[in-house]
Amino acid sequence: MDVYLSDEAWQHLRAQALEIPRRKTGGLLLGHRRGGRFFVERIYPCPFGPFPSARKYWALNGLFEGKIIGFYSSGRRPGSAAEKFPPFAYNKLYVEVDPHPKKDLVLRPAVVEYSDSFHLVPVALAARPKRRR
Repeated sequence: MDVYLSDEAWQHLRAQALEIPRRKTGGLLLGHRRGGRFFVERIYPCPFGPFPSARKYWALNGLFEGKIIGFYSSGRRPGSAAEKFPPFAYNKLYVEVDPHPKKDLVLRPAVVEYSDSFHLVPVALAARPKRRR
């Protein structure tokens, strides 16, 4: 299983990290899933962090025509006893974004799974094709 980010999604994540590098950010990952690959086509930054309330999630999922495939946030991953994943996050993608000053942007993708409790299963980030000049 892996994750492919479109040029637009990559660009928006980088821009958000440049704009507010120290503030925690989060939002929705929009796209589709085909086989074992998540295709992130675009992102939607949200003021509530990575996870909205259940009511807002279902409203946004309807607005985006069922294209919410996951969530992203900067800073530490949720998952401690104090920070639970909401039920609608099950089997969705979660990407931790770390704006690293020397390495550009470090992304840590995982899938939210459940067996007695929610946990993250790391997945690979698909290689981005080299740009021709």
